[in-house]
Amino acid sequence: MREAGLEPFFVNPTRPEVYGAPSHPSVSAIGRPVDAVLSLVNAPLAVETVADARAAGAGGVVVIAGGFAEAGGAGVELQHRLAEAAGDMPVLGPNCNGFVRPETGARLSGAPRLPFPRGSVGVITHSGALLGALGLAAEERGIGFSSLISTGNEMDLDIADCLDFLVDDDETAVIGLVVETLRSPQRFFAAARRAQGAGKPIVALKLGRSARGAEIATSHTGALAGEPWVYEAVFRQHGIVSAGDLVDLLDRLALLAQLPRSRWTPVRGLAVVSLSGGMTAMASDVCAEEGVPLPALVELRDAVNAVVPDRTTVNPLDMTGFAMGRQDVVEQLLGIFAASPSVDALAVQWFVDASAEGPGEAIIEAAVSVAAQIDKPVILSSVEDGHLGPWARALPGRGVAVGRGLRATVRGLATMSEHLGAPRADAAVPVPPIARPRDRVVASEAGPMLSFAATMELLASAGIPVAPYAMLDPAAEPAPPSFGGPYVVKLADVPHRTDIGAVRLDVPADQLAETVDELRLLARGLQVPADVVIQSMIATDGEAFLGIQGDSQLGALAVCGVGGILVEVLHTVGGALAPVSLADAQRALDALEPAGVFDGQRGRPAWDRDGLADLFVAIGRLAEATKGWLASLDVNPLAVTSDGFVALDGLCLLRSETQDAG
Repeated sequence: MREAGLEPFFVNPTRPEVYGAPSHPSVSAIGRPVDAVLSLVNAPLAVETVADARAAGAGGVVVIAGGFAEAGGAGVELQHRLAEAAGDMPVLGPNCNGFVRPETGARLSGAPRLPFPRGSVGVITHSGALLGALGLAAEERGIGFSSLISTGNEMDLDIADCLDFLVDDDETAVIGLVVETLRSPQRFFAAARRAQGAGKPIVALKLGRSARGAEIATSHTGALAGEPWVYEAVFRQHGIVSAGDLVDLLDRLALLAQLPRSRWTPVRGLAVVSLSGGMTAMASDVCAEEGVPLPALVELRDAVNAVVPDRTTVNPLDMTGFAMGRQDVVEQLLGIFAASPSVDALAVQWFVDASAEGPGEAIIEAAVSVAAQIDKPVILSSVEDGHLGPWARALPGRGVAVGRGLRATVRGLATMSEHLGAPRADAAVPVPPIARPRDRVVASEAGPMLSFAATMELLASAGIPVAPYAMLDPAAEPAPPSFGGPYVVKLADVPHRTDIGAVRLDVPADQLAETVDELRLLARGLQVPADVVIQSMIATDGEAFLGIQGDSQLGALAVCGVGGILVEVLHTVGGALAPVSLADAQRALDALEPAGVFDGQRGRPAWDRDGLADLFVAIGRLAEATKGWLASLDVNPLAVTSDGFVALDGLCLLRSETQDAG
């Protein structure tokens, strides 16, 4: 920090001198205000340090020490004491690795003295140890940082606070997150919407995506990790791109960090040129896997063949050795592609290490020349992830981005497209709240639940079509209902009734009384409510699923998927935080595309995607209206019929009265 012109003060009550500079026995003894304090002492002493810093009027404290809430037991109480000592003074941590601000030279961190060059990438991570890994990985990619921030236990400042800072920070153009859990989801997603409005892409790596990973993440931070698909779905809803690992995170950010914002564009068509047939084949495969369109561009064949003869495949283009060392040839070909309205970006394949500059001079200079004449992104992309030579690190300053590896390049382009095509915040439509029911609530082994009839009425009131049904209380004489058979007969007010054999199918009218008596006998034996419901057997073309997770870690969540018994087997589920816009619904339904239900399978009718999206909006509004008292709602199955979707069953679990009051 001294090299950056900052004035550090050292505090050590037992040594008069530290690092060749005089030390002070306490922060208060410095005798002048300080901007920030880095606490490198153990957990109990950190409490005293924070109290001392607060008394001295310090701007804030970074607490590196662990042994607080993440350790459980006495650590939780120690963190309470730390919070009391801090009062309203900002604290980053504890159990964090502080922050690095390359612009100013501030380095209030315990991270190793690794290269953290100045740049436009802002990163926030729960895991402090990853600061060093981020620094090394960024250096390999030739990109730099505006800020690196480790939040740790987030006793005070959390990832939402830090994200707000980066949104307003002029040094930050793109944002990377390493997330274990979100303690303030509403504030976080509000900040994410601000980032989207400010044109700052966010790429997030969610840790704890496996069962074991979730267990480790919990023990590391003292926070609960949610199901990964929930995070991914809600991130997508808010325009946040998900990464698979740390390398993927920086690969997706690197391209955007190198390109000026004026060249950012949705890539609906990528043109790739190379000197190798093998490289072009790889480009085709990777683009297909990552969802970046690679148009055939057959309309350019004559123009291309006028430069390089006998090219049957135009995109990706193998220029062959004919173009080696011939800048004019490469430049002509790039110009042909650049002029096409079907091409949004150009990728030129070459190596990026120091030794590749001389042999590739013609290719490199052609890319620079064409980039200076157009406003489309031009990327020089290697196939391998080699170390960037000095010439490659200088290319972004000459208008050409560098992709360190083929997949990294394609993912960077995909991220740019996702960011530019991400949803803008819809105007919130007020959703009137629905009061918690005080009657028609049934005690069950799964918790308090609404009765079957009350659940179906709730769905109908939300605009979700419900199949006709007839209720029989335990004393009622069974009789054929007003609708025709054959019938489904089941115990009404028990959860997971198929697990206990409480459902009878294809019951003819003359066997209704016998079937009802049989189910009532089963209910008495199991000591569960003996109310029975009768419905028609409905011919279906498939089964969908709608639901609400009111107790989701991120907030009230609407979910949809392929239903029936397959909902847990296929795990084909999409979701969005409530309330749900129609655009949110359509994005959530993308999760069902791999199941092929919207295309029709093996001669079965295709599902009405727009109709299901409307119902997803309805269930999202219901999720918003029942916040605070609805724990979960399963509409399963939601039958797919020739007349549209219809709810055949529903299970609505309520939060306990204690939870509701809290």
